[in-house]
Amino acid sequence: METNPLPQGMHELRNAYLHLIVDEGARLLYSEWVRRPSREEYREAATIFAGYLRDSGIAFWIQDTGRLGEVPVEDLKVVLNELVPVAASSCLRKVARITSDEKNMATFLELARQEKARLSADIEVQQFKTYREAAEWVWSDRL
Repeated sequence: METNPLPQGMHELRNAYLHLIVDEGARLLYSEWVRRPSREEYREAATIFAGYLRDSGIAFWIQDTGRLGEVPVEDLKVVLNELVPVAASSCLRKVARITSDEKNMATFLELARQEKARLSADIEVQQFKTYREAAEWVWSDRL
């Protein structure tokens, strides 16, 4: 894993399949898949995300899943089982997911709906086709 220096209060993590930027001041986590991950990498990413949610006071998370590809439902469930309890006990308020894959979007929304009982009602989850739409929604209540 490679970490590059950014302005104070910002951190970046980049590995073979994932790029993350944390802006502590904005309490924002931005994650982008660099390429389609293997099953092991996808599950490893969940542990990375959980660490940031647990330790960094993240309130807003923009996920760019454009290069993620189709994720088997079994893997989505495993990752949600790891992330949902962490997210529910974290500061997270909004998750904006960017994807143009209609099938992934439908699968994710259905699993998110099923997990809603375990996920804090205070966490909003929306899906978007562009970064601009996602960012506008994330910041809409802060303007």
